[in-house]
Amino acid sequence: MDDPVYQKPDGSLAACCLERELTAEEKEDIYFRALPRARRRMVLYVHAVVFTGVMVLLLLTNLLTTPRTLWVVWPFLGWGVGLVLHWLGVAKLDGAYDKVYERVRIEEIARELERQGRARAGM
Repeated sequence: MDDPVYQKPDGSLAACCLERELTAEEKEDIYFRALPRARRRMVLYVHAVVFTGVMVLLLLTNLLTTPRTLWVVWPFLGWGVGLVLHWLGVAKLDGAYDKVYERVRIEEIARELERQGRARAGM
């Protein structure tokens, strides 16, 4: 492989067997690809922590107020489905987002090259 940074089949980036140091542009590109993915995962982790905390409080409330009726199961199931869907969205959107991002990035670079070409022609 000529390009030291390549996309693995799972959609993640890999830098293997580097023969040279990454350029600033390559590092920036990797950073901007990783940033949205990291943010999506962080939001998922926050969602899971809040879910756990609220469910513990609801369980305690349920057991202390009406221990014979376990109504806490219903919010657990409802919110749990939402959390699972969130997790699936984060896991499955990573690859799809990379493809969209790559297309947008190519268009930005093409516009920049076109703008530079016009600027040189105008000199």
